[in-house]
This record gives sequence, C-alpha cells and structure tokens, in this order.
Amino acid sequence: MKNEKCGGAATPRWFGYALQSLVYLSHHACNQSRCPSGEIALKICTEATLTRRILALLAKADIVEAREGRDGGYALRKSPDTITLAEVYRALHIVDPLFSGMMDTANDGAIGTEVKPVFMEVVRESEKRLMDVLERRTIADLIRDVYGLHA
Repeated sequence: MKNEKCGGAATPRWFGYALQSLVYLSHHACNQSRCPSGEIALKICTEATLTRRILALLAKADIVEAREGRDGGYALRKSPDTITLAEVYRALHIVDPLFSGMMDTANDGAIGTEVKPVFMEVVRESEKRLMDVLERRTIADLIRDVYGLHA
C-alpha cells in the first residue's frame, strides 16, 4: 500500500483512487447497501482517511451518498452508466493538471523561458483532449472493460 498524504489539495492520484472506489461501490456491492470507507480503502490500497476525503468530494458532487453511524458508509447516488469520468475529475477539484510535470521543467534558464509558452499550449490541448475522452467514458464502461460485465 502506497501512502498518499491526505492533506492539501487533490492530486491526479486521487482521480485514480476515486475511479477505483466507484468501481468497487458499483460492481462489488457490499453485503449491506453501504460500504464503509475502511473496506473501500483496503480494496484500493490506500489510507482510509484519504478515501474519506475523496468520497466526501464525490458526495458533495452528488455522485455518492454518505451516511454516518453504525450502519453508515457509502453508496452510489447515480447509476454507473450515468457517471462520466469527467464528472469525477471535476468533482475532485484537482489543482495540478495531469501533465503538470512538463511545466515544472520550464521555469528557469534561457531555453525553459523560451519553451514555456509552447509547453503551455501543449498542456492546454492535452487537457482538453483528456476531458473529451473522460466525457465519453463512464464508470459502467470501466466495469465492463475490467470485468467483462455490465454494471
């Protein structure tokens, strides 16, 4: 299990954890109607605290429902075939674009200064194309592609 700090802003890794959480909630429905965050965290190999932060953002976006207490846990609020990957991405409010590493290299030096505007255009275009792809894919698509099943 890789430790990802749960403090601070959402990172692109959170997107992967969010998608895995949603696949688990929709395909591996718990014996009860809700799954506790600890169980989800165990299945996606991350910390329960981070899983709760991610699921809280998804709950705020009405993608999942959160219930506290002894019988609490998380459940999908929508059908997996209506949850686009873009909706999940936007719900996390990821501050760094997925391609931000390239921009980090263009801060100093003569060449870095010269290529920075070009890198910015590449990153903008890449992010736009990424969002186009994410708009076309749903959680149900992930389930089908991974397990060969319909959600």
